[in-house]
Formats: sequence, C-alpha cells, structure tokens
Amino acid sequence: MKVVGAGYTRTGTLSLKAALETLGFERCLHPLSVPEDDSVLELARSDADPRSWGAALADWHAALGWVGARHYRELMDVFPDAVVLLSVRDPDDWYSSYASCLRATRELALAGGEQLAAAETAASGALMMLEGPVWKGVLDGSLAQREEALQRFERHNDEVRQAVPSNRLLVHNVEEGWAPLCEFFDLPVPDAPFPHLNDRREFRNRFVRRPAAARRPTPRYTRQPRISALALADPPRAYSQDEVLTALGMDGDPFAERIFASCGVKRRHLTQLDFARTQTIQGRTTKADADLLERSIRAIDALDIDLGEIDTIITSTLYALGAPTLAHRIVEHYELSPATDKYHVAGVGCASAVPLIRLMSQTLGNDPSRKGLIVAAESMSGLLTYATPDDPRAKIIGAAIFGDGCAAATIDTADASPGPTIVASTVHQIPDTLDVVHMELENDDGHLHLARELPDIAAEGLATLVDSFLRPLGLTRYAIDHWILHPGGRRILECMQRALELPAQEVAASYAMLATHGNVGTPSIFYVLAETIRSRKPSPGDRGLMVTVGPGVTVGLMLLSW
Repeated sequence: MKVVGAGYTRTGTLSLKAALETLGFERCLHPLSVPEDDSVLELARSDADPRSWGAALADWHAALGWVGARHYRELMDVFPDAVVLLSVRDPDDWYSSYASCLRATRELALAGGEQLAAAETAASGALMMLEGPVWKGVLDGSLAQREEALQRFERHNDEVRQAVPSNRLLVHNVEEGWAPLCEFFDLPVPDAPFPHLNDRREFRNRFVRRPAAARRPTPRYTRQPRISALALADPPRAYSQDEVLTALGMDGDPFAERIFASCGVKRRHLTQLDFARTQTIQGRTTKADADLLERSIRAIDALDIDLGEIDTIITSTLYALGAPTLAHRIVEHYELSPATDKYHVAGVGCASAVPLIRLMSQTLGNDPSRKGLIVAAESMSGLLTYATPDDPRAKIIGAAIFGDGCAAATIDTADASPGPTIVASTVHQIPDTLDVVHMELENDDGHLHLARELPDIAAEGLATLVDSFLRPLGLTRYAIDHWILHPGGRRILECMQRALELPAQEVAASYAMLATHGNVGTPSIFYVLAETIRSRKPSPGDRGLMVTVGPGVTVGLMLLSW
C-alpha cells in the first residue's frame, strides 16, 4: 500500500484512481470498481479492526473512496511508508453533487424490493453510508441538514490535515490536474488528459434503475417539446418599498408598514406608480398596453431568434382592457406573416406558465419544423391605486408585493434545440376557491384581492398532488434536482417549502426573485426558471419541477429535464 485516499466521496476519488493507475500505481482499490465480494469490502462492512486488513490489502497499491476516508488513521499505521492523498472540493459544489446522488439512491430505495437492496448496496458502497447517522441524518426526508453535512465535510478535511504529517500528505483538487500529483510523487506528467470520471450524470445512470414500466411511462408528447430560448425584460426603474409606501399614501400606516417590511420584497420594477394618485385603473389602459408592448419587444429581441421561423404566438396578461391584443401588436410590429396564428390569454395570472406551455406544445404537435413564441407580460402597477384607511387590507397586501415584468420564450420540438425538455405537466383547480384570488373593480378604484388564507390553501395537499403527478413517471420528490416555485409572496413560498419539505437552498432562486422583482404575475415563474438556470447551472440529466399558483385557485406542475 503506497497511497491512502482520505477524501470524501464526490471529491473526484474515481478520477484519482484512474490518474494513479496511469502514473504506475497499477492496483487501486475503489468501492465502485471492485467486485462486491472483495475481501477488503467484506472486512470493512463487518467492522473488523482495520489494523487486521494487512493481508487483504497486500496486493493493492492504493485505497480510495470510503475505505480510505473512514480508516486513513489505521491504514497509516498498518502501512507506515504510505502517503495520504486528501481529495478536496469546494464545499458547496461537493454538497450539491452529494445531495443529487443521495436523491438518486433514495429514489431507488423508495421503489422497494430488489430495487431497495440495490439502493442499499449503492449507498453503502458509493456514498460512505456505512455510518447510519449520515444516511438517516443528512438524507432523511428533505436533505434539510445541509449545514450539518457541510460542517462534517469540512471538519473531516481539517482533521486529516492535522493528523497527517506534512511530508506524508498531499491535498489535491482534481481541477488542478496532473501537476500537483506528479510533483509530489516526482513523476513525469503523462501525455494524456487528466481523467474526469463518475460525474453526477454517470452516477445517476449507474444506480437509478427503475422497473421498465416506470422507466418508460406513457409519453406526454410523441416528440418532446423544449423551452429552447428564454429572455426577460424589466421596466427601467426599480422602487424601494419605502418609495412605494409613500406613492400609495400608506406611509405612517402601521399595518401597511409591517406588511411592506415583512413580505419578502426589497425592490421591484414599476411603470405606473406615478399615476396611482391621479388616474383610475381604466384610465391607465392605453399606457399599460404601450408598456406591455415595449417590454415584449425588448424581451423578444433578447431571444436572438429568427422570427420568420415563428408560426404561432401566444401572449398573456392578467388584466387587459385594450384591443387589439398584445399578440396582434407583436405581429404588426415585426411585420410577421399575416397568417401567423395568434392567441391572447387573460386572467390566468401567476399560474400562466404551465397552461401556456401546455397549450403551445399541443398546438405545435409533433412537427419539428414548427416553433412557437410565448410572451408573458404584466403591468401590475396598473392595478395599484392610492389607499385610504378604510380600504380593505387585501388591497394593502397586493400593493406590497406586485411588480411589473415580461418574459419571452420559444417552444419547439427540434431534436437539436437547447434548453430543458418538457416531460409532463398538469393543471389542478382547487374546488370552492374562486373568491380567494379575484379582481375587484369599481368606477374609480380597484385591486387584485388576495385572501389571507391563500398561502395555506395553496400548500394544503400540495405534497400529495406533486407525488401523484410524479408517480406515473416512476419518480419521487427525491428525484427533483431543481425546485422552481412561484414567488407569490413570502408566506406562499414558506408554506409551499414547508409542505414539500424543502431546505432553503432548494428554493433560493424563488426567494431571490421575490426580493428583487416582487410578484410579477403572469411571467413570475419564468423569472425563477431563468434565475435557476443562471445560479444553479443545471447539469445534463437534472430534473426540475415548476410549481405555479394562480387564480382559480389553480396549481400548475411541469416536469423539466435538462
């Protein structure tokens, strides 16, 4: 034994095995590359004293993975001439990879039967699951113990650095490649790329083996549609909560100030705030239509696509009195073919993304030559009006969270299209909730009414709804890598997060969009999707679940796959 690998799994240990073998360490033990009945693995699983493993390890030149990470101290004593190789990685990146693989094995385990046995083997062999607290503590339910896992990871690395003499220790990040290894072992750099093996996608393919019926569910589309391009466009000015309070005449109102401060919104873009004191909602229609078109044009231009390829346009806003529709105006502005199919959907609001994408997918059918454009634009500031002490508190709640925005997206079924694939979707209307979210319009005033119980209604039964949606696809919630939740307000997000048992980092994109944009109505979930792609950088094979909540009360679910 010449090398003891002390690094945690998901730090490139399989890549290091291949690298060491290339450098001449011909036999490197790794739990993923040896038979399950190997004598060392049997000894490790039997909890035999590692100091008795000398004979079993006699033919191995290196030990990596959980065998070395768990027992590096004992193996240093057994093999006093061996060096210790501590593979490290950015802690947040490590946890992201670790959690994804835990989800994969947990998903397999939930299938039961032979699948459960396979999951236990995969988990114990590949993810250092010999120690019960890791399996039960970190993996339990929702991976909510992220900070505990990160502390454990960093504590282990610190302990190795302190326990191993510096002349016997190499700390290595696989991103550094050959140079540190070759310098440490005084070997020439090979004329070959440094190996990068067992990435997240390969791991999932290795262990997630669902039964055939579940693995190939009835396809929702013969050709899978994709969100092939996505762009956003904000109004030029963003307002602080204090500025909005003053503009709406609510400063000095203790209830309003408390709601504005606690709703999760910090700043939001608004175009018609200056008219809140002087114009009725109806009087702002012309300005609202012009604003919606201007933002739509900016979002469409940002897509950088050939509009001549678009044969169907679907536009949507929560509320519009103007005619012709936004879709007609877009066709006219870009001088598109007069035969372009165009539809405008009003009143669906925050639940819009799922039904809009469903409708476009059904419209395009299985023709890979067709491409559709969705424009979700909102002028929620057109609904904000000056408040008085006698106004309903629901009006104040809406005034605290709504913002303006626009999203444009293309949908097509071409095989080479980029972007996430739309695997399946559903729209569920909760009975007896029509009055929970509704428009209240009077001659000179109005607002979008949000009932106080909306967050609880949206979250009640959400877990069951999600599970029922995923089950025919052979999936569970643990298979979802990215949660794309509607940023309707702090309480809505908190209730959905709690119902789905999601840790904070899984819904960080939703909270971020709420803080910087507020609830922008129709395009809201597109904003969260864009932020998810930007900040989390989904890997090939990752899955995302879009969850929207809007008038009706309607819950939309859409499964995406990268």
